[in-house]
Amino acid sequence: MTDFTHVSFRTGMVLVAFGMMLVTVSCSTAQLGAGMIGRVGKYDYSPSVIQSGNVRQFWWCGLAQNPTRSSQTTDAILYESVDLTTGETEGPLTVLAETAGAWDSVYLCNPKVIGGSFDNPLGDGQSFQYAMYYVASSDGITNNIGVAFSQDGINWKKYPQPVIRKSSENGYGVGQPAVYNSDHKAAILMFYEDSNPTTHHVAATSNDGVHFTVQGTLTTNGLNPDNPEPTWGDMAYDPTSGYWYAVYNSPTRDPTTTGREAERGSYGVTLYKIPNDSLLTGSTPWQELHTIDTNITGYESNHLAAFVRDPNGNINIGAYPTLDIYITVTNPQPSWDASPANVAKGARPDSWDIAPVQWAPGNPLMELRRYYNGTSHVATTGLVSASGGFTLVSSLGHIYEGPQQGATVPFYACKNGSKDYFVSLDKACEGQRILGKNGYGYAQPDKSLNLVAVYRCSTKQGHFVSLDSKCEGETTDELLGYVLP
Repeated sequence: MTDFTHVSFRTGMVLVAFGMMLVTVSCSTAQLGAGMIGRVGKYDYSPSVIQSGNVRQFWWCGLAQNPTRSSQTTDAILYESVDLTTGETEGPLTVLAETAGAWDSVYLCNPKVIGGSFDNPLGDGQSFQYAMYYVASSDGITNNIGVAFSQDGINWKKYPQPVIRKSSENGYGVGQPAVYNSDHKAAILMFYEDSNPTTHHVAATSNDGVHFTVQGTLTTNGLNPDNPEPTWGDMAYDPTSGYWYAVYNSPTRDPTTTGREAERGSYGVTLYKIPNDSLLTGSTPWQELHTIDTNITGYESNHLAAFVRDPNGNINIGAYPTLDIYITVTNPQPSWDASPANVAKGARPDSWDIAPVQWAPGNPLMELRRYYNGTSHVATTGLVSASGGFTLVSSLGHIYEGPQQGATVPFYACKNGSKDYFVSLDKACEGQRILGKNGYGYAQPDKSLNLVAVYRCSTKQGHFVSLDSKCEGETTDELLGYVLP
């Protein structure tokens, strides 16, 4: 595997801030909400984002007409750019689609774009500034990874054959590439998913952006065991710290919790980091940093995220050391009292859009707050529906966004039916609908930390969380654990 420069490690973590990106978008996307990318009424997902100076370029997969086959409307790659200073935009434009009769004739999707200097990769004497790695198939079932090249990010020429081929005729094949340029020219490090025999992630290198050699399989050491075969959206490198960052998808919800409506996208993504020299060996495990999910964003699905990177794949851009991330969500947010079936119906792919989030290092604690609207209680570190009439009752204390400092007990945010929000220690939310993860508390008291106990309580109408062991005269269900004051 290519070895990158190692320098001193700067650490620290803080809460995700949702929807805080100061991005002005064109009239084509203004209806979607501040900073969102996409089109109303059509699916848009799986982004790739590069920032050069103040210009942010987006490529993503969406429903569009094939520019070379007007009769074909299916998966295609779209493009839009935004000048963060002036607000000037270009697009959305359809820039790549299937080629009839070729290996990529069906479901061309999942772009990842990298900058560089690609000299004569197509054998026609031309050089290019961008390479786009994408996923497609000829049968609509088993996928390969191909590449196209461009000078401007809009007009692309395809390499005629896959550059990463499926390892089996069974299953999904290979997909979800994430790419890095190690020499600012054409030395590409690619990470990708392989579904054979089970989902795992592979590292491969190339000196010309076309011919790849597999270097090994990425470690799973440190990934949350509650999600044993996670898929992902992206990886990016921080040359300042020598760490890789990755955003893995959470599982999809069990249909028994969504009114038997199967949801296509996962309910969240989890942000991890790992030192470069441990990526294949696992000598230092992945560190879980934060989960971005329905509990945090209010959107039903949150999946296939992408980092804002510089043209070479480094994460040191934009608001760094705050990380800018774009995540595929189901838009709009459901009503606070929507039924599980109605929420799941609204989470179909034609509601997918791309929304900005941020994660900043330096403050890993989140406040667990209790809200009430006269009907329902909500205890959360995340978003409370603005339409629900909730008011703040009290602060219950503080918990960590990832397991650390002895805090290893996850507090899950759950919902029973339409109005009963509750906190659980069960990763499956006791058979009810999972909203996500509030954070991590302690299993045992620690006088040196002045920890306080939190309890789950119940009434005839629902549940709430309290610091009172007698649940304020209601029924005490269980001791959830301990939190910082």
